[in-house]
Amino acid sequence: MSPPHYFDSASTTPCEPEVVSKLNQYALENFGNPSSSHLYGQKAARALREARHFFAHLFRVQPEQVIFTSGGTEANNLALYGIAFKEFISPQSAHCSRLLISAIEHASVKKPAESLKDFGMEVVSIPIDRAAQIDSCEFEALVSQKTRLVSIQQVNPIVGTHLPVEKLAIQAKKLAPQLVFHTDAVQAFGKVDIPQHPSPVDLVSLSAHKIGGPKGVGALIVLNKNLLQPHSVRSPLRPLLWGGDQENGFRSGTQNPGLIAGFHLAAQMTLQNKSEVSHHFIRLNQLFQEKLDKKGLPIQWNSPAEAVPSIISLSIPGIPSSVMAQLLEERNCLVSVGSACSSKKPEPEPVLRAMGKPLELQTSGIRISFLKQTQLQDIETLANALEDSIRVFHQLNRNKRKP
Repeated sequence: MSPPHYFDSASTTPCEPEVVSKLNQYALENFGNPSSSHLYGQKAARALREARHFFAHLFRVQPEQVIFTSGGTEANNLALYGIAFKEFISPQSAHCSRLLISAIEHASVKKPAESLKDFGMEVVSIPIDRAAQIDSCEFEALVSQKTRLVSIQQVNPIVGTHLPVEKLAIQAKKLAPQLVFHTDAVQAFGKVDIPQHPSPVDLVSLSAHKIGGPKGVGALIVLNKNLLQPHSVRSPLRPLLWGGDQENGFRSGTQNPGLIAGFHLAAQMTLQNKSEVSHHFIRLNQLFQEKLDKKGLPIQWNSPAEAVPSIISLSIPGIPSSVMAQLLEERNCLVSVGSACSSKKPEPEPVLRAMGKPLELQTSGIRISFLKQTQLQDIETLANALEDSIRVFHQLNRNKRKP
């Protein structure tokens, strides 16, 4: 059988061949500890320095405002805990503090946010509308002088909604100038413009493996330099990991120069091809919708019209998402069910629930996301696989009902 047709880039992407070469170079040749002063250490340190300067130039910040992490999850946790930590020092302060997150955040924002309730912080979920956008008036009503932190993703990984985080940050800071605004831009990099300094957004999270880079590396970009006081316990941003003062003291632990160099290269390649790939995604999206419209399949589109074109959420009412994903895999097409389920029982997709979708759409949603390598013929294959999967499912159901 030929390799599967992969439609799950929002989960991860394959490493670019050039990135794999970088990984091998620093695993086998320039394998030194970047904190060592000898030749091998200096070669490794150079890779870190070049990557740090690249991202600093990209975001118009100083190199020390780039903090490399183990990925988007750590970057998000560092942003939330790193800012909220100061509130824990005084229990009275914590009980007077509010954290706002959107109702559709990734688990790496949602779970640390929820855990902050144990320290006395008030955590409030910002509702979204049917297009997975934040209502300006509702958002404004939640922001108060006790709001310390707001975290709103830039692109939703399930339905592809692009949220206007800079506009929301401006709105929030007019009401509470002291708050810190964080955005999880893991799904946004290379697809839409990311906040750069100067910006009302203070912190930006990134991850390499969504853009053809390696797993296990990401970054927190500190656009607001006032949040940093290196090696100081008084810094508004506090480390999660303490130790040898790597990453200017904000993320101790020996850095992996190969992963960071791979991240650097993948980001360069992504930005170089951004316009071309964006147009390619638009064409793939249009072709897919055209194919399904012509087939007249009983499909409900969940992604709003203004979503990024590389991510499509759709539901086939009456067919559980896990069943449809399995039927498609049997036809050599790999998609995602959005939120993983450990049992065969269909579970509602939290993002679709937050959007107010009916239960039958919440439990039958699948996510299709394109790679830049996805070809037009892959779309033809997927459309045919969907049609055949729906036919087979209903045929099996009819057979079960026969006496």
